[in-house]
Amino acid sequence: MIRHQTEVDGGEMPAATDRLARRGRLFFVIASVVMALMAATAALQVLMLLFRVGDRAGMMNGGFSFIVTPEDQIGIPAGFVAISRYAIWQSTLAAGLLTLRLIPGLVILSNLTGLFRLYARRLIFTADNEVLMRRIAWALIAYAVVPLVTHTTLYFAGMSPVAVKLELRQLDAAVLGTLLFAFVNVVAFGSEIERDRAGFF
Repeated sequence: MIRHQTEVDGGEMPAATDRLARRGRLFFVIASVVMALMAATAALQVLMLLFRVGDRAGMMNGGFSFIVTPEDQIGIPAGFVAISRYAIWQSTLAAGLLTLRLIPGLVILSNLTGLFRLYARRLIFTADNEVLMRRIAWALIAYAVVPLVTHTTLYFAGMSPVAVKLELRQLDAAVLGTLLFAFVNVVAFGSEIERDRAGFF
């Protein structure tokens, strides 16, 4: 009876890891494409602020704003202030602050790509997984905190009417980051078990 159970488990485990590897490869490709698109979009937005493309980039309601549709279709949104109307030091500052705002999202996608690459190699409970998840957790916390810094800086630079602007997605990111830290402890425990098993066998 024990032997039969071992054989069944031995057959199920390779099948499960094969499914994980296939999904890991699929998610790796998807995450890589999304990260490339996000990085290209982020670079374009920063350059539009840096080179003062006033008819497409600016500030609105205390945040960064970009016009992507033709003006003759929707016109200029109310409250939109073209970046070219600000001083050069202000537009340069805005480009730097936008870069700071975009970094946490890119870090999250980059480390997710790394996780999916590990899953494609059938690696689940490893020290590398733990490191990548911790980075994602810290990036989520940064995603929640960085906008507070950028809004305050924009306010004192005369580019935002409000010094503090808290959004629901910031709270969501902070909660998710905290929960992920707790989940990392589970992964660390699993990694320790895997290392003990490897040493035993």
